[in-house]
Amino acid sequence: MKAHSFYRTFIKNNLFTKLLATFSAISVLTIVALAYLLYAFIAESVRSDILDNQRRAIEAVNSRLAAKHESAQRMISDVYSDQALSQNVSYLLSNSYADYIRYRIDRYSDEPLAAYANALTYFQHRAASDSDIHRLMIYSSVEQYLYAWKTSGSSHLLEMNSSRSFIPDVMALDVPAFSAPNPWVSKGLALDDDRLYAVRVGVNNPGSLQKIGQLFVYYNSDGLLDALKGFKDALKGYILVLTPDGQVLFDSSGRYYGARYPYEAKISSINTSVQLEEPSRVAVLTNSSAGYSVVSVVPDSQLQDATAKLRRIVLFISIIGILIAILVPALAVSNVARRTGSLVRLMRRVESGDFAGRISDERGDELGQISQGFNRMLDQLNRHIEQDYKAEIRQRNTELSALQARINPHFLSNTLEVIRMRAVSQGADDVGEMIYSLSVLFRSMVGSQSTVTLREELEIGRRYLELFRIRYKNRFAYTITMDEQLGGRPVIKLSLQPIIENYIVHGLDTERENNRFDIVASLDRGLIRITLHDNGRGIPPEQLDRLQLRLQLPSPPEDGAGSFGLHSVGERLRLVYGQGAGLSIESSPGQGTTVELWFPDERDERNEPSKSNHAPKEGL
Repeated sequence: MKAHSFYRTFIKNNLFTKLLATFSAISVLTIVALAYLLYAFIAESVRSDILDNQRRAIEAVNSRLAAKHESAQRMISDVYSDQALSQNVSYLLSNSYADYIRYRIDRYSDEPLAAYANALTYFQHRAASDSDIHRLMIYSSVEQYLYAWKTSGSSHLLEMNSSRSFIPDVMALDVPAFSAPNPWVSKGLALDDDRLYAVRVGVNNPGSLQKIGQLFVYYNSDGLLDALKGFKDALKGYILVLTPDGQVLFDSSGRYYGARYPYEAKISSINTSVQLEEPSRVAVLTNSSAGYSVVSVVPDSQLQDATAKLRRIVLFISIIGILIAILVPALAVSNVARRTGSLVRLMRRVESGDFAGRISDERGDELGQISQGFNRMLDQLNRHIEQDYKAEIRQRNTELSALQARINPHFLSNTLEVIRMRAVSQGADDVGEMIYSLSVLFRSMVGSQSTVTLREELEIGRRYLELFRIRYKNRFAYTITMDEQLGGRPVIKLSLQPIIENYIVHGLDTERENNRFDIVASLDRGLIRITLHDNGRGIPPEQLDRLQLRLQLPSPPEDGAGSFGLHSVGERLRLVYGQGAGLSIESSPGQGTTVELWFPDERDERNEPSKSNHAPKEGL
């Protein structure tokens, strides 16, 4: 039921909510669409930059491999360009190693300058000149031996023949210039490093052009990482160098060394999106003459990670934009709604008979003009009421005052005093007390002042309760408690008597033995609170709801059913003290009723009591 009421009040029947919701929906959809298009455009640009960077990276690796190939070929070219060195190398590869040593000794004794044409020294120097070289080997196809140099300068001679080793058969194969290290050669030289790649260059006899041997240069694959230094921060995925049969010559991730690449069959230069370990983007650069391919593999997940920060930024900016697109119109619409709501509320107050309200809106726009026109209409209406309606009321009040004046208050008071003294002289003390209380009440009611001190108001209430305490004796008791500092505070005269009377008429159960009525007056954060509680019959829930609703009306109900007195007290409090005052009622059947009234503490020094402990007495 509450949800339906909320929908009807704030959505269905609220034009400004509909306007704000429509404008906000259009703004949100526009911002979301633009944000999506912006993200898609920038994300695609970022992915393109990453893939372009990967292509530049594999080109750098390819250039580095080409440089190594050229370096190995230059070694043989330099040999051919030096006749003495060329003859020395040819003799080394065409004869046994022992014959070459004797040849070198004879040549050195006959021609000392031939010492500079030493093939062993030449290749040793070339092995030491490049830090990427792990081994440099010269193989004799004629004598079937392998001579190898380390970069440290140490050398190793490995003699073999086809009947005892597979190496000659391997050397006889027609393989590309780039290949993985041969396992038989690696075993013979005790190589246990998988991170190597071999560059192979044939050696011919300069005279006969007959192939007499081969030059092998084993490079450290980690040296190719130098080619990727410029791409290190932006490099994604990993870079591979593969032979035609899938052997891994280089792997920037270090995972696939010493084995075939498991996804080699899926790699091609045509398909750029391939399912490998996961969906990935692939770029391939193939050097068919050298016999290798440089491959870039970038998983799609890394591309998505690269755009994750961008996605968060776009999302954050979109949220800020949506908030601005909603809050700025909301502030403007709420301002108009607030002004319109003030006008609607004033119209409802006028409908209920309250003509005192006004709207403070001095703006010159349409709403301001309507508000000012409505204020002028109310002024004219009030003047009309003042002239006609209130004139009639004053006439009736004059007639009532003339009627009341016929009764002499002093005559009635003196008469009650004579009756009281007569009752006391006859021994009817309780009757005398009741007459005295009635006399005090009468004098209070006919007094001309509109306000009394809180102490006096509580005393009036006590006298009224005392009449019924004497009437019901042990079946009724009451207590009155007040903060001493509040005794002199001014309050509206007869503000408690209607509440007490309601209890006596409707709440007191004469069949019970423990009827009780309590009054407590206290000071709470600048408000004087007076609580009246009884343990009487209580009020049924339906009747309590109607009573609370009537107390909220600006004027008393026409039927006055049980709420005229309470409504009068609440209305008088609000008229005197403003909206800071009020009255509330809570009740449960069989549990009693609690009425609380409150109003601002308006301290009046003239009425403050002297420093004493005087307080209203408690009735027992």
